[in-house]
Amino acid sequence: MKKILSITNKLILVLLAFLGFSCDSDDPGVEYGMPSADFKLTGNIIDKVTEANLNNIQVIFSDAASSTYNFDTTYSDVNGNYEVNVNAWPTSTAFMVQINDPDGAENGKYLAIDTIVDFSDIEFVDGDGAWYSGEKLKELNLKLSPDETL
Repeated sequence: MKKILSITNKLILVLLAFLGFSCDSDDPGVEYGMPSADFKLTGNIIDKVTEANLNNIQVIFSDAASSTYNFDTTYSDVNGNYEVNVNAWPTSTAFMVQINDPDGAENGKYLAIDTIVDFSDIEFVDGDGAWYSGEKLKELNLKLSPDETL
């Protein structure tokens, strides 16, 4: 009899351990996730001499601490406009932006630019008050110098 009670007690203990306290529906659910924010960079790229809009200029948005990790890459349109977006840690404030002319002399050759864009002076917009901090938007207009070595 003692052995049967011991086995019954162990089974009840295991059953309660699997069930836990999940029967209480008034407790808030556990929120899983990680903090994130959106960083958006927009702008226009023009020729420094003629001030003409530049098409097909590559814009690489990467981590400033490790420029080997690229977040997003885009190309300027026929009006010279571009937009890059990244979802990163909200504590990130500085990003590396690399501007390249990948098509060579097809529409004129331009010198590359590498610059750091700092988002620390901009407030987050439209955060949810939980894991998503919101969006920071910055505009960066660029003037590229023609490559005179051609």
